[in-house]
Amino acid sequence: MLDEAIVLLGGMGTRLLPYTKTVPKEMLPIFDEPAIFKIVKEAYNSGIKKIIFVVTEHNKDLIKKFFSRDEYLDTFLMDKPDKKKMLNEVNTILNNMEFVYVEQKIKGTYGALYSAKDYIKNDDFIVMYGDDLIDNSIPITKLLIEEYMITHKMQVACLKKDYEELNDVGIVKIDNHNNLIDLVKKEEANTTLELHGRMLLNKKIFTIKDKLFKHDNDEYYLPYALLHFKGEVNVFEYSGKYFNLGSKIGFILASIHYAMKDDKYKNDLIKEIKEIL
Repeated sequence: MLDEAIVLLGGMGTRLLPYTKTVPKEMLPIFDEPAIFKIVKEAYNSGIKKIIFVVTEHNKDLIKKFFSRDEYLDTFLMDKPDKKKMLNEVNTILNNMEFVYVEQKIKGTYGALYSAKDYIKNDDFIVMYGDDLIDNSIPITKLLIEEYMITHKMQVACLKKDYEELNDVGIVKIDNHNNLIDLVKKEEANTTLELHGRMLLNKKIFTIKDKLFKHDNDEYYLPYALLHFKGEVNVFEYSGKYFNLGSKIGFILASIHYAMKDDKYKNDLIKEIKEIL
């Protein structure tokens, strides 16, 4: 069964200060709802029943409070059906998903994942980066699960970009069977695919911890852990919209994108933006 997801929520969000001094970046609004709720909705709409949040002491309380029933608020909105309707989607998910909170003990994305090791029941599971928001007609997580059912390999989601838009390093290199073989400088790559924070992994990923290189900042990086499984990691190319929520520009662009999808606000937003320009 493939119904568990680990959501990595480490980091202090320092690029988004001063707001993140008190509010975790995952709880910042993307148009009309917290960023983390959009990620959880993606998981829910992909058949995920259990989410393991890897958190820090800094962000744990607010996230845990959001993903808990608020009986006082429910009672307060009892005679306000229009406003109560706004919470229906949240409450539906709360009623149908299990949430577990694990504090990160080891630095880096691999360290965050390793912290959740003992809370995963199944052999295969989804990994979602809290900084990466992907809007696609079919949820990326669902597509990864469907691809796994065909290939029976671990999966990584990648987006094809123009060469000029690529980062200088960490670009995906693949073999003739679409397997991940390396992460390289863009001039050394045989693709223009950029790896993003959606993966479908197997518990074997935890067996190579002692083989990993610890970087100067004492962090262990998950993408480089994947390179220990040559021929076992399928590169899945998606074509949705990607937003890096670790940056101010990413948050602004994501909010505009989702607001433009709402017919109630779209025309007014276009008008206001034109006036600003």
